[in-house]
Amino acid sequence: MALTDAQNLFTLFFAIYFGMMIGRSHEMYRPWDTYNAWRGNSQNIRRLVTAWIILFIIPLIQFAVLFALLGSFSIPFSLTVAGIVNIVLIGFGSFFEFGYFRIYEAFLHRYPKSFFSDEELPEMHESGKIHPGFWAHFIPGVLYVLLSIMAVLIAIYY
Repeated sequence: MALTDAQNLFTLFFAIYFGMMIGRSHEMYRPWDTYNAWRGNSQNIRRLVTAWIILFIIPLIQFAVLFALLGSFSIPFSLTVAGIVNIVLIGFGSFFEFGYFRIYEAFLHRYPKSFFSDEELPEMHESGKIHPGFWAHFIPGVLYVLLSIMAVLIAIYY
């Protein structure tokens, strides 16, 4: 299967952003703490399952759909303004993972007692990692996802 230039560019940027967001989520919220989840800690299980769904499964499905869509159309990459705009749009179009990270954060901030133990909560509040503001995370997250999709569609139909 030969990939188009648009698919290669999209995959490159997505891989970078995806790796950054997985790393950042682990650094800030430790959702991938399988040891404590395996031991039956319900907060760790909730963080792990929520992270798998919001940070891993949904973005990979969106990636697959946009990747297939980019392969179905010929997108020119020439040294013209339109070609450069296409490169920028596809690079921005793969940035949707950050939106899903913000959506994940929104749920953690909305229901902190469901996702963090009583021992973890004071540290999370003191470090500023948890504070109220569901909509302050959720709305920008949804906007990142929608604007990224729009950028890919503009590149395709421009």
